[in-house]
Amino acid sequence: MLRKAKGITARTIILRTGLVLAVWLLPLGHRCVAENNGAISRSIEAVKTDFGNFYLDRANLTKLGIGVAGAAVFANTGMDRYIRNKYQDDLRSKETDEATKIFNMSGTALVLVTVPVYIGTYGAGLWLHNSTMEEWAQKSFRATVVGGPALLFLATAIGADRPTEGDSHWKPFQNIHGVSGHAFIGGIPFITAAKMSENLYQKAIFYGLSTVTGLSRINDDRHYFSQVALGWYLAYLSCAAVEKGDDRQEGRVHVQFAAVPKGIAITVQKRY
Repeated sequence: MLRKAKGITARTIILRTGLVLAVWLLPLGHRCVAENNGAISRSIEAVKTDFGNFYLDRANLTKLGIGVAGAAVFANTGMDRYIRNKYQDDLRSKETDEATKIFNMSGTALVLVTVPVYIGTYGAGLWLHNSTMEEWAQKSFRATVVGGPALLFLATAIGADRPTEGDSHWKPFQNIHGVSGHAFIGGIPFITAAKMSENLYQKAIFYGLSTVTGLSRINDDRHYFSQVALGWYLAYLSCAAVEKGDDRQEGRVHVQFAAVPKGIAITVQKRY
């Protein structure tokens, strides 16, 4: 029987439903009624396109499959446990605990923090006529929505335990910790910022920051490495799906990650 974690309640379901509605309702900040209707239609079409790019695109599904397979190798061997023991015994300290305190909250609480940030940033962008703020907020929202179903399904289907509950081996539908939701939610805003940035140094900084929330879960012994890595990778693929359907700006630099037999390939592309 599936062991449900505390906090998986009707309130959580309402929050997730509200997240989808919020994405569609964001454009209501526009002043003209006709403009509102057009913006809402465009937002709905954008979300549909995002879902198609994530769940129906063969290349994206292949990347997702490779990521899941990679996580399986770490989880179903001794690699996850080795990394966990090595970090907890040799690297964790009072200093690292202090540094990760800010992330010590439930997944629901994390959503309650990030959602107002997106809404507030979008509203501020409308008020200040700052298209960058609007773009970042809406893309981050859409990435959260498009990757949410995959996150919820994989976390449950994998069924692995937390480090404090048991080993990392996959136990389908026995638990709901197979993927780190914190790594997913915390990674999206920074990955979105990285994809929007044209400066390679800024991209590197944002991509680095996108891993911090996930690393905090390893430090706090709340997730194994494979669970954090898969959560971050889902965030990356979700942002890539949004970018694929929405980004048509010329001259933008694109950085893509892909797993290869002996490591990770990084591709840098610029459109003219």
